[in-house]
Amino acid sequence: MRNKLVNFTRGSQLIGHFGFMFAAGLKGPLLFAMAIFGGFIWWRVSAALTNAESYLCWMRLYVAGYTWFEFDPGRPVNLARDGAPLLVPMARAASHPIMAAAWSKCLVAARDGAVTASLITVPATVAFAWIAAWFGRRSKESKHERGATLADLPTLVGEIDAHNRGERAIEYRRALGPGWRLTSPAERRAAQLYAPYRLAGVPFPWRLEQSHAMLIGTTGTGKTVCLRDLLSQVRAAGHRAVIFDLTGAFIEAFYDPERDVILNPLDARCPQWSVFEDCTDEASFTAAAEALVPHDGGGAEAFWVLAARMLFVEMCLKLAAEERATNAALSSELMTASLAHVHQLMQGTVADPLTAPEAARMAESIRAVFNANAKALRMLPVTGVPFSVRRWVEGDCAEASFLFVSARYVDMSVASRLLTVWMDTAMNTLMAGPRTTDLKVWFLFDELGALHRLPALEKGLQTARNYGGAIVAGVHAYAKLKETYGDNMAMTLAALARTKLIFATADRESATWCSDFIGHRQYREMEEGYSYGYNNTRDAVSLTPRRQIEPLLLPDQLMNLPRLQGYLKFPDGFPAAPVRLDYVAYPSRAEPFVPRSPTPPSAPSADAVGSAGEPVADTSGASDQGPGPRSQQERKADQAGVRELPDGYAKPKMRAADREPAFGKAPADPPRDRHNGEGLPHGARQPTAAAGSALPLLSKATGATDGTAEVKEQATAPATPVTRTGADAGRRTGATELPRQQENITRRELREGIAPSDPHPSDEPELDF
Repeated sequence: MRNKLVNFTRGSQLIGHFGFMFAAGLKGPLLFAMAIFGGFIWWRVSAALTNAESYLCWMRLYVAGYTWFEFDPGRPVNLARDGAPLLVPMARAASHPIMAAAWSKCLVAARDGAVTASLITVPATVAFAWIAAWFGRRSKESKHERGATLADLPTLVGEIDAHNRGERAIEYRRALGPGWRLTSPAERRAAQLYAPYRLAGVPFPWRLEQSHAMLIGTTGTGKTVCLRDLLSQVRAAGHRAVIFDLTGAFIEAFYDPERDVILNPLDARCPQWSVFEDCTDEASFTAAAEALVPHDGGGAEAFWVLAARMLFVEMCLKLAAEERATNAALSSELMTASLAHVHQLMQGTVADPLTAPEAARMAESIRAVFNANAKALRMLPVTGVPFSVRRWVEGDCAEASFLFVSARYVDMSVASRLLTVWMDTAMNTLMAGPRTTDLKVWFLFDELGALHRLPALEKGLQTARNYGGAIVAGVHAYAKLKETYGDNMAMTLAALARTKLIFATADRESATWCSDFIGHRQYREMEEGYSYGYNNTRDAVSLTPRRQIEPLLLPDQLMNLPRLQGYLKFPDGFPAAPVRLDYVAYPSRAEPFVPRSPTPPSAPSADAVGSAGEPVADTSGASDQGPGPRSQQERKADQAGVRELPDGYAKPKMRAADREPAFGKAPADPPRDRHNGEGLPHGARQPTAAAGSALPLLSKATGATDGTAEVKEQATAPATPVTRTGADAGRRTGATELPRQQENITRRELREGIAPSDPHPSDEPELDF
């Protein structure tokens, strides 16, 4: 109830206050209008009536007043001003012909005066009201003081056209002379003069294509529509483009088999490509390694990543020196060969310590990092015309050629590294060429976050403009860009792409990020305040100026944009403006994807083939925790029964209780220890030797490939007791958790048929192999 009373009091006071204020404001125009009307009516009546007629009109007013008060109607009134008097009773004076004629003439003159006054008064009153309203509105308007600005699209296009006209006059005069305006369009095309591209229907400011652009927006908002429109302009201008096509939309609309190239390891149209086609020295191999083996975008790069890159570079240099520069040789010599063979190739290089058999576990971990990233090299076609990205960028291609670097979403897990290498190679090649201000190659990324970290991207955004490169990158969300490149690098890349085309975003972080790109402004506005009280003298309206900084567009505005609508922001001080795209249905020129039959595994190298021509077993699983699979010589020695064994080893005497573990099943009754483990609790395995003692270990990972096992000394710490609880505690009390080394030895003995001489023979029946 109290709130209702307060609201009533506030409302009534404000109504009364605004009523008085409105009346005070209206009084001036009304007095002005009355003065104008009175003056014009008096002027027209005075000009139209004679003195006698004026007398009769005044007497008419006198008679009307006398009659209205109902005085004596028979009282005579003189209608003649001069001469003999003309007396007429009051009741008949108004209808007397003389007075009626004079009164009628007076009304006509007054009407004409009112019409004339209206022609002046009405426009003047409207003008006064408009001026008063304009002052009132302007007093409340915010006034831009500094910062970014937001304009409508015609204003932006007008500013850009005016800027481009001035720059074009300077450049064309320099190229064609003072009479450049008289040249024909054909002469200008022959001179290969620059003409601005258009982005979302808006022309680029003069030569700002090479300041690079970033298209930001979630799926289905218009990025692909904009890029396809840009590609049609590139084709018409005769320029080249490298396109990362993740959906096949660009291949379907623009692919021309006569001049375009598709790089997709799983597409039948992909040419034969080798890393050796584009890399010729250590620097180029290192650049390819950075793209092939990326890191997570954090701070310092991990040791395993750097080591895997180094191993790749040194192996490539080795194969190139031996004139075996093929993907098949790289696969067989590095990815599938034995560790001993890899170490033999790397001897004398900086990768020698990384492949040392003494650190087999580290070496295999390094190679595993490389294999996990470079497995797509084994999927490349091995037939067809060789293709070089480097030579294509240098100009060994048809005019207006497009290079499509493509993969389907389902294939990105295996192809993403190769796509990254190709895009990175193209950028590095461009920046290794001659400097030029003319636009040569476009780099278009439909979705930048789908690729792994591109080492050359930051350098390309910084310096590609000096070599004729223009980069346009599409980004779905800021979080994905940070995931790939890290926080600092993501912000750096966004800052280097100075032109922004922003569509609808699906998350607030990206919307806030885009709002910051469009900019903020500082403005001044008047804040209106009211005061009222019991006495009207306290009623007042106050206007207080204040300054404030706010974004031109709120994040919520960007999150709720309709599809194909966005905001365009050019550099060099041009205002941001809203844009709208028109969808264009391009005819289908080619299939987005043509599957290729799988490539057979690469053949092993000559050094990795045994005496009978069979491949040597892969030992990539060997590590310092145990040996890998047996070699061909070891298998043949086992079959012939002549395998040499070190001292202290004998042909195994497998007990019946050991049979099931040999076939991967749990034994019904665990075997007694065959070393020094008598008396161990049920379920415990033999611990390793004490520190400082020698424990024989057969390991092929140490390089024994001639059929003779090599004994390696391993010193391990005593086993650590394991505490168990529950029903199993009584049976396993005192059991020890053995190191993985002893467990590997046990499995090795059962698999290889090798065991130390048993100092504790058993009466159980022996099983001979």
